[in-house]
Amino acid sequence: MTKLLQLQPDIIERVQELVTEYRYFLVDQFGVLHNGFTAYPGAAEALRQLKGMGAVIVIISNSGKRADLNKTRLSNLGFTPDCYDDLVSSGEVAWNLLNSEYIGSRLTRSARCYLLSNNNDRSALEGLDLTVVENIEEAEVILLSGQHLNEKGLAALCQRLQSAVKSGVPCFCTNPDKIAYAESGKVFSSGTVAQWYEEQGGEVIWLGKPYPEIYQYVLKQYNITDKSQVICVGDSIEHDIKGGVIQGLSTVLVRSGILDDLDDNQITNLYQRHSATPDYVIPEFI
Repeated sequence: MTKLLQLQPDIIERVQELVTEYRYFLVDQFGVLHNGFTAYPGAAEALRQLKGMGAVIVIISNSGKRADLNKTRLSNLGFTPDCYDDLVSSGEVAWNLLNSEYIGSRLTRSARCYLLSNNNDRSALEGLDLTVVENIEEAEVILLSGQHLNEKGLAALCQRLQSAVKSGVPCFCTNPDKIAYAESGKVFSSGTVAQWYEEQGGEVIWLGKPYPEIYQYVLKQYNITDKSQVICVGDSIEHDIKGGVIQGLSTVLVRSGILDDLDDNQITNLYQRHSATPDYVIPEFI
């Protein structure tokens, strides 16, 4: 059941203020805990303090990579396993859905797959009965698990995908984020590519926030029936906040991420555009 749209969020200074009301914290990683290269000061300690106060911490990420690769990345950034209880990525949820539901029904066994990922990462397909092809003209399905693109790269990729749109090739987007962090700064991500694909008339199967599968996965894993005990923490109104609102979950917007350069009026406009106002706003995850 969708929550009623809140008019204005409550401003809080520290995330620990929420422990008395919520037990389960579904915490985004990029833009909340780190920027992809460096951990935000105090974020790891904030997680440890929450756990010490009895909270259950689930990192819930729109990463197209499998969960174990995300855990390794977090560990390298100083977020050791004692910081959280579990990590669920959209890539992990997608892998499970492809393996249990789509391959063998919607997709034939060994269907020809054109993979789009960062750094040629193929972990999203490991253990699946799909055949990777290098020529998009041969593809029966596209798996869009990650892309970091500047404006020129985005235009070139969209041009390459036009034949797949015309051929009716379905595209599985396992990272709906439209903006991501790269060493050069903010760049276009997979969600922007998938949005273009859909606007051209192509079929896109969206997996990740704000879509329901990733939330249902977590709720089922922890046998959560009382949603009032759950709060989603994220830096994206379009993904983290909207996803939580749609699922009837409380939300807190962290201002240290992709929206850090917007003023209050611009943020309010985004609340209205996406019909998603958080319950709380915090300057940073500390």
